[in-house]
Amino acid sequence: MDDVSERFLGALSALEDVAGEVTPDEAAATLNDAALQVFWRDWPGLGSWAGALWRQLNEDLAGPSSAAHEPELDEVGGEGG
Repeated sequence: MDDVSERFLGALSALEDVAGEVTPDEAAATLNDAALQVFWRDWPGLGSWAGALWRQLNEDLAGPSSAAHEPELDEVGGEGG
């Protein structure tokens, strides 16, 4: 796995862990001021980026799958008897 993918999965896993441990209300009440300010400052850009990535993946996955264009993978069936 390349470094960017590994870091991305690590960041998602860490955020998911925090989200599983505390509710948004609990986070607002318990995170320190520096953490809350960084989140408030950075989230609009990160959320926009994440939303754009999600929309791209959603579009890519929404369409029908396409057949492989590799003739050596094609199987030719015979007639049953």
